[in-house]
Formats: sequence, C-alpha cells, structure tokens
Amino acid sequence: MRRPRALLATLSAPLLLLAACPAALAQGAQPAPAPAAVSGRVTDGERGMPNVPVALTPVNAPSRNPSPLRARTGADGRYRIEGVPPGRYQVTPLSPAHVVKNLEQWMAGKALEVSAGESVENVDFTLERGAVITGRVTDADGNPVVNEPVRAVFADDAQQQRGLPLSVMGRPGDHMTDDRGVYRIYGLPAGRYRLSVGRGEATGFGFGVRRFYRLTYHPDVTDQAQARVVEVSAGGEATDVDIKVSTVEGTRRASGRVVSAETGRPVPGVSVIYGSVFRDASRVAPSGAGATTDERGEFRIENVPPGRYAASVRPREPADWYGDIITFEVGDSDVSGLEIRLRRGATVSGVAVIEGVADRAAAARMLGQVLLFPNVARAGGPVEMVGYIEPARVSPDGSFRLTGLGPGKLRIGATARELQQSLRLARVEVGGVAVTRDGIDLAEGAQVTGVRLVLTYGRGVIRGQVNYAGGELPQGARVMVLARPASSLGDASPTYNAEVDSRGRFSIQGLAAGEYELTVRAFGRGVVRAPTARQSVVVGDSGEASVTLTLNLGARPPQGETQ
Repeated sequence: MRRPRALLATLSAPLLLLAACPAALAQGAQPAPAPAAVSGRVTDGERGMPNVPVALTPVNAPSRNPSPLRARTGADGRYRIEGVPPGRYQVTPLSPAHVVKNLEQWMAGKALEVSAGESVENVDFTLERGAVITGRVTDADGNPVVNEPVRAVFADDAQQQRGLPLSVMGRPGDHMTDDRGVYRIYGLPAGRYRLSVGRGEATGFGFGVRRFYRLTYHPDVTDQAQARVVEVSAGGEATDVDIKVSTVEGTRRASGRVVSAETGRPVPGVSVIYGSVFRDASRVAPSGAGATTDERGEFRIENVPPGRYAASVRPREPADWYGDIITFEVGDSDVSGLEIRLRRGATVSGVAVIEGVADRAAAARMLGQVLLFPNVARAGGPVEMVGYIEPARVSPDGSFRLTGLGPGKLRIGATARELQQSLRLARVEVGGVAVTRDGIDLAEGAQVTGVRLVLTYGRGVIRGQVNYAGGELPQGARVMVLARPASSLGDASPTYNAEVDSRGRFSIQGLAAGEYELTVRAFGRGVVRAPTARQSVVVGDSGEASVTLTLNLGARPPQGETQ
C-alpha cells in the first residue's frame, strides 16, 4: 500500500496555489456566518479524563500558522468549543504522556467539516498511556554524556511510514541527557524502536558544532543493522536502554573561491551554501550554514564533520547568474582549493492570466499580489541539488521574468498575499502546450519566452457525503477526496483535495464553474486494498454543488492502481 505521507504529498499538484477571494471582489456585503460549536469527550476507555486540552486547528487557513481554538475537558472528560467559524478543522487532544488510540500516529487527530451554526457533538477520543524508554549514555571511558539528544525511531517499516506522533517530535528538549547522562523519552506509541545518539548521514551531521559523537545505536554499534531493537507496549516502560558512544570527533574546514566562468575573476559578496550527500547520492541534506566570499572571492566553511558534500551559491537578490554544483570529501584533514564558477543563467519570461475574472481591473489587482517561486532541479555530477532562486513578482499586466536559472527541470510555485483558496495555478504552457509536472526543460543559458501561467479563479464549492459499503471503515484509516477538472485530466491538470471527516462529510472550495471528476480513496491503518470510487459533478454558476459518493470497502482497486 502506498505510504500515507507519500500519498498526501501527491494529492496536491506541484503547481498548486492556495489563495482566497479578496473582499474587493465579493459580490455585495455578505452577512457573517453563524458560529458553530464542537463538543465531545476524552476518556481512557472507561472513565473521562479531566483537564485535557483539546485544540481545533483550521485547515487551509489564510495564516501559515493559524491559532487553534481550545478548550479543556471537565471532570467527566467532556469538552465544548464555541464560536467556531464554518470551515475545515483538525481536532486534537493535547496530552503529551498519552497517545490517541486507533488513529494514525503522525496526525493524532480527527478531520472535521463544520457548517455555519452547526452543533457538532460526539467528537470523542480514547487516550492510552504512552510507552517510556529510558537509559544512560556514556562515553568510551564510562563518563556520562551530558546534554546530548537521544532519538527513538521505529524499527518496523510500517510504523516508520506513519512516523512518531507530532507531540513526541515536537519535544526535542525532553530527549536530552541530564547531568548523569540519563534520558527519558515518554508518550511513545507501542512498537519496536531503535535508539541512537550522535550525528551522521541520517541526522544531517549536526552542522555548526565543533565536536560531535559519531552516530551510535543501542547498545554500542554504528551499523544500524546491528542495533538492538527495543519493544514497548502501551503504557509500558523499557529501562536500562544504555548507549555507549565512541570518543569525540572533530570537525574540519572547507575553503575555496568563487570566480566568474567567463572572465576567471573572483566574485566577492556571494553566499556559498552546502549540504551532505546521502549515501545513495539521491539527494542533498541542506546544512542551514555556509559562508560569504570576501573581496578576493574566497570563502571558508567552518565546523564541517567528515563526510561527502555538495556546494553551490545562493543569490541574495534576483540575479542573472547561477553557480556550479561541486562535490567534495572531508576526511581527517581540512579541504582547500575548492572552486565554484558562476555562469550566466537561463531566462524564462511570459504572462500570467486568470481564467474566470472578466473585470480587468480586478484581475490586475490580483495578479499584482502574485509571487512566483522557481525551483530548478539541477544535475551536478553524481548528485542532484535544488538551486534556490529569489521569488519574482508578477506585474499587474500579468508579465513576469525569471532570471539566473541553471540547466535542469524548472518547476514554478506561486502564492499571493491576502488570498486563500480561490486562486490557483492550474497549468503552465509553453508554445500552447501544457507542461507536465516534471517541469520545463532548461538548457544552458536558454532564453525561453512565451510561457503562459494559467491561474483559475473561483468561489465554487463541492460539498459531499461519503458512505461506505462492503464493510466498516477501519479505525485509524483516513479518506481523501480529490477533484480534477474533467476538461484537463492529463498529467499537468490541477488537483483539489479535502479529507473526509468522521461523519463522512467533506468540502472542496475555490472552484471555477465546470465539470470535475471526483476520486475518493481510503488509506492508512487497517486498509489493505486501498479501495477507490469515482464520480463526476458539475459546479454551476451558482457556485455550489452537492454530491454523495459510495466507497465499497470490500472491492479490489482497479487494475493497475497501487494497493
């Protein structure tokens, strides 16, 4: 079965723009929707759990980090959150020492679709005591290793795919060793774990530190395959899970210069970025550190652990150049003599248009808020590194220009301030042909003109109900509904999606008038065959459509689909 995280990642097209309708375009003053209320109970399976915070977090809110609505359970475990605006939410109980029973671990909450004025009841949760793993970390001489983070990672593939609960991942300070070298990780789901200390390829090496411990697994091995697995049950505690690390290793220095490929002259004031190359050379883990070239074009990167790296440059503002990707190895000594050449980059220009907006003044106001985010996946010898390019603004007349692009696959993302869900980047066209999701092929120094970015504007909504046949939906499973315009079901077509809540409800917003093909799919814990169902629906000029879909949980997926 496809991984839940991977599936969720593929539900949104790379060229998806989430934006909302500006008030200036609203057709007449609209009364504020009546607030709703959400209530339920948190129990341990038998009794209500008092004083547990419950958060109601908006999904697809205008703010990147929306503030959730909160309430605490009473003595009987019941809670009620009032004044809830209509919309999509994630409801989550916040009890760090517990885990939510029978839910996907990496979400630990329930999706909820709330209508205006609605009173949603029985949004209940059962919590169970999380497991605990504790032990002591010492060095080769038996001395305590102090203030060092300890990581717990699932040993089984199925649990790795679901990941640890966000409540555990969000508490890095709680995983540190104390003055005795003792650590205690709590709130873990039942399962089998590998425990580790130190830094290596899987952890990003810990850039910026002067000295570090090589990644070591319980009890004292550096090979993950030889790590001793620790199994814990719900509410159980594994003690004496000790780790002995090797001696402290030192970091090195990498130095070189940045020069112009055309003239050979040094280039001052350029930011050099680098990252570790994974063992299979499939990707580069960015370091978040680097250096700036001096007046002689020279740079010096400090505190680099032994390993294999890729480096390039990052412009501080829109530029007409890009930097080569170089690779280098750091061993027992410093590395010098590195050279990064700057080359004149490719340029891509064109026009952005908005379908569904006849008022030119309104379209110009919207286009003037759009920022384009180009990314080029560039082949750099044995590795691929995503080159960073400064975002470019679209002019009110729709024109845009992207500069300093290296050769490779160009993909364009977009965003717009003060907009949400109504404006979407539907497709990119070159020469009247829609570009696939892989992006635009850019040759060295190419001058690509006539690119057309097609954004769609709409305030239409598909509201629906999903019913289940052929069995019951397993506890912990999740259901998603995808919508694609029926007129463009190819690889480059936009995808809109929404999660189905526990009552089977969903809504997909920001749609232009037209016909859409809906696909509903179940995945996650307990779902073996990944059943799907499809249905067409038309969103009319009135802007809202209702649909009922039936998902047969006992049916096999169509031939050729991933199970």
